[in-house]
Amino acid sequence: MKTVANENLLQIKDLLRNIKTKDYTSQSEVLSGSTVGQHIRHILEFYLLLVSGSFSGTISYDKRQRDKRIEDSTEFAVETIDRLLKGIETLDTQQLVKFEGDFTTDGSHDNFTASSVGRELAYCIEHSIHHQAIIKAGLIAMGLAGLTDEHFGVAYSTIRYRENKCAQ
Repeated sequence: MKTVANENLLQIKDLLRNIKTKDYTSQSEVLSGSTVGQHIRHILEFYLLLVSGSFSGTISYDKRQRDKRIEDSTEFAVETIDRLLKGIETLDTQQLVKFEGDFTTDGSHDNFTASSVGRELAYCIEHSIHHQAIIKAGLIAMGLAGLTDEHFGVAYSTIRYRENKCAQ
């Protein structure tokens, strides 16, 4: 699982090395007025919260810092990925943790659920792929589809399905 998370982050890192800052920070109608950088920040902050939560024993994706440096600077985003790659290596995927989330609009009710670092790592991977698909749609609309490969933003099960269908 750690290998898959690392591959996922390296795929994002490849995009960061190739996208121009103006494209990274431009608001897109296809992205509902957000930017590629904001989606990258969102992805990376989930991974960051997983790593830090593995130390505290509680993981809460609601407590993101929303660090504008990640969404405004591809260089800072790359540095963040490099830190995450090291942090993910330290994870014990068998470790039990509490997942904390508030699923109300007024912020009035925290819920705690038993989970594990491995389960939350799987969630971060799936969450990332989902946002990568959104990013890819934005890149296509901006005429920048060539900045990612064909598997960027595509679930592993979908890749397997497509490959098996072609093999038949």
